[in-house]
Amino acid sequence: MNYLQLFRANTRILSFGILLVFFSSFGQTFVVSLYIPSFMDHFGISSGFFSTMYAFATLLSASTLVFAGRKIDHVPLVRFSLFVVAGIMVAVILLALSWHLVVLFIGIYLVRLFGQGLLSHTALTTMSRYFKKARGKAIGIAYLGFPLGEAVFPVLVATGIAVAGWRETLGISALLILLVLLPVSVFLLSGLSRRSIREDSPSVGDASGPLKGDEYQNSTGDDKFGDTRIWSQKQVLATKWFYLIAPTVFLVGFLQTALFFFQTFIADENQWSREWMAGSIVAYAVSSFAFSIACGPLIDRFGARRLFPFILLPLAMGLGVLAAGNHLWIAPVYWLLVGFTGGMNAPVTSALYAEIYGTRSLGTVRSLFTFVMVVSTAMGPVFYSFFLERGYGFDQIHLGVIIVIIINMIFKYFNRKVPAV
Repeated sequence: MNYLQLFRANTRILSFGILLVFFSSFGQTFVVSLYIPSFMDHFGISSGFFSTMYAFATLLSASTLVFAGRKIDHVPLVRFSLFVVAGIMVAVILLALSWHLVVLFIGIYLVRLFGQGLLSHTALTTMSRYFKKARGKAIGIAYLGFPLGEAVFPVLVATGIAVAGWRETLGISALLILLVLLPVSVFLLSGLSRRSIREDSPSVGDASGPLKGDEYQNSTGDDKFGDTRIWSQKQVLATKWFYLIAPTVFLVGFLQTALFFFQTFIADENQWSREWMAGSIVAYAVSSFAFSIACGPLIDRFGARRLFPFILLPLAMGLGVLAAGNHLWIAPVYWLLVGFTGGMNAPVTSALYAEIYGTRSLGTVRSLFTFVMVVSTAMGPVFYSFFLERGYGFDQIHLGVIIVIIINMIFKYFNRKVPAV
């Protein structure tokens, strides 16, 4: 099946994936950062204080995600999704009503946990679990929620804050979750089972809850569909594959967060206007969107394991272009290449988890790697700040980053024949 045929045959579950990923924007840095000046003005805090608080809230959400994320393996999908949707709504309401720094911290912690963490975790775990032959395409379709959110929410939130105020904008966001995300999610999941999934050939069984034993076989009947092994987090940590995958997952989150966080500083160092830098990010959205679509058929044909070692290559090339000079054309080309890595990352890694560990304990597996990713997003800006404050420039920092990426790729190459567990 091509993308259009797959979407037509599985409209409800794929729309569910897009919807949850789209609304995860409320917990992503590109939306939360728009409220930072308002938080600083209202509470009288410095940017350094808020950055520290934000990093601690992110780290705490990552720690919680390790335990909360694995529950998707043991709780019916509808119930787990309702819990996550309710959580992001409460988080946004708390931010809107925050009257004290402690309440603000709790609100940021919850919005990072349920937004950045659990909404996207639920969507991508569901795509990986329900699909097998078209898993790459399904994840690629769900991933479209990310560039859509990046295109829609910053404009709406920035306009809302300017026109109505930050509290009112957060209140409207909570209302949007209540009136759109909640009922539409329930509708899309109602009566959903694996029997309703259509790929190149029909799949059998029911996946409205966690997969069970021998009930799920693939279409050839010679293999367990989704693997019958149950993984604990301790067992996942004991596998060699965890240490092959984790560095790349860490570096992607670490670098992309830092590059977005310091985009205005990079523009100033290269003598570009901030408007030009912001406009150039459109290239990121376009390439991220295009590559997420292109990766789906490649995953389904070649497998995620063959593609995984190359995830960071476009980003390294982008950093190389950025160091080449300060011509205006460099900014969009740089963001274009970074976007290739962004678009490739989620589909490939999500499919890889299923290929290596199977789908029965996919929530447990994904929660560990999502923990690694969320921790990296907290550490990226801190790492860059540490070296910038000591007189290093972005070109020097990025030279070190490129060397680390090359070492990571070599490490993957020499371990490319490690079998699945």
